[in-house]
Amino acid sequence: MLTTTETLFGGLLIVVFLFMLARRFGLSHYWSGILSGALPFLAYLGYSARHWPGGDVLAIHMVVFMATAAVMGVFGNAQRKKEKMHWAPKAFIVFFSLLVVFNAVLLSVATHGLPAKLTSWILPNPGGAQVNTVFPGIVPHDRNKLYESHQARVKQQRSLGWQVRLEGLEQLKSGQPVRLLLDARDAQGQAIAPDAASIGFWRMANSKDDRKLDFQRGADGRYAVEVQIKDPGRWMLEVFIARGQDTYQARQSLLLD
Repeated sequence: MLTTTETLFGGLLIVVFLFMLARRFGLSHYWSGILSGALPFLAYLGYSARHWPGGDVLAIHMVVFMATAAVMGVFGNAQRKKEKMHWAPKAFIVFFSLLVVFNAVLLSVATHGLPAKLTSWILPNPGGAQVNTVFPGIVPHDRNKLYESHQARVKQQRSLGWQVRLEGLEQLKSGQPVRLLLDARDAQGQAIAPDAASIGFWRMANSKDDRKLDFQRGADGRYAVEVQIKDPGRWMLEVFIARGQDTYQARQSLLLD
C-alpha cells in the first residue's frame, strides 16, 4: 500500500507530466489544466475505494491536484499572451504552494512519525523511554459510554481470581503478523478451558477499523490467534473469555509503530 506522501507528491508529478503532454498535443491551457488535474484524482479515487485513507486525505489530494493544474494553466496562459502577472496572484500562488508542502509534511508525520534522528534532536529523552510521534488518534464518542460498565465488570471479575496473560504482545507492530498466545488460569492456578475466547482491537482514530478475532486451541492445548494490525497509532485491545456463567473482560491501550 502506498503512503500518503507517495500518492500526493507522485500525483503532483503526474499532473505536471499530463499538462505538458496535453499542451504538446495542441490542447488549450484550459482543457490541459482540467484533464491534468481530473485524471490523477480519478485514479486516486479508484485507489481509495480499495485502500480508504479517510475523507480528509481524499479532499487534500483533490485540492492539491486541481490547484496545481489551475496554477499551471494560469501561468501558461499568461506566458502565451506575454502578459506580466500582477504581484497579488503571484503571492496567492506562492502561499498555496507552501500550504500544500506544509500539509504534505504534516500528513507524513501523522502517518509515519518523525525520522528517528530528528526525533532525538527535537524531543530529547533522558529517561530512555520509547518516543512515538505518530498521531495516536481520538476516542470515538460511541466508545466513551462503555467505561462505566467496564468499571462494574472489573469489580465482578475480582471475585473470580482469574489470571490472564497474553504472550507475544510486545512484538506486535503495524504491518507485521504476530502469533499471540493466551494463558488463562483460575484462582487455584489451573488452566481454564473457555467456552469462548476472543481478542478485539479498537482503532481509536476510526471505529470502522475495529477487528475481533477468536482464539483457536492448538495441538499443544494452548489457545492462539494470528494478528496483523495494518495501521500504526493508538489502539485499544480487549480480551474476552467466557466459561459457563463466568466471564472475563480486560482492556489495554496500545501505541503501535
